[in-house]
Amino acid sequence: MRGETSPRKLPETLDLQSEFGQLGVIRSYGPGTELLQQGIPADEVYLIHEGAVKLVWAESKGKETIVGLRWRGWFLGAPAVIAARPCSSTGVTLVRSVVERIPAEKFRRRLQNDTELAWRVHQIHSRELQDQANRLGELVCCSARSRLATILKRLITASGIPTVGRNARVRSPLKKKEMAELIGITPEYLSRLFHALKIEGHIHFRDGWIVVSDPEALATL
Repeated sequence: MRGETSPRKLPETLDLQSEFGQLGVIRSYGPGTELLQQGIPADEVYLIHEGAVKLVWAESKGKETIVGLRWRGWFLGAPAVIAARPCSSTGVTLVRSVVERIPAEKFRRRLQNDTELAWRVHQIHSRELQDQANRLGELVCCSARSRLATILKRLITASGIPTVGRNARVRSPLKKKEMAELIGITPEYLSRLFHALKIEGHIHFRDGWIVVSDPEALATL
């Protein structure tokens, strides 16, 4: 109901295609497609219906790092469009993704007049702020092993693949170098961490999948 202020479910629990499919045009993009470009104003806002997108930040000399991942239920480019500022990072699809492209001006008008959409975007941006604060804290205070466990848990949650018994499996959309960037270590050190977790029985690899024997136990690593 319009104007309602009571709490709603988080975006990933909703059928976004039926609720917001009329805002823009829905398209499918293959891996490696650049949706947003750092330093360039966003002409459109992108709503992820399926898939995954990495956010890449680059400094003036060209060195790059991944600063975040975005999944189903996230708007890309909304902060830049709302603030009328260039994009702070480049958005690139990691896997084949279904994305809704919403013209910037149409998005702004709807945001000003549609309280439900405004509330949804506010929820998403609040979650982004929480995630960014958590990631900064983890980089400073938590071990690399703990940060790897956190990434694995997030990948498991985002995949939506049901667990079998106490086992969960995930096929990471990230290359080893990209995963290492996210947790602030080298690819070589990441390999050593994976090997240690495998020896201890926390994970094993099967046909391209990472199988986690007990996702709850990851919280104690």
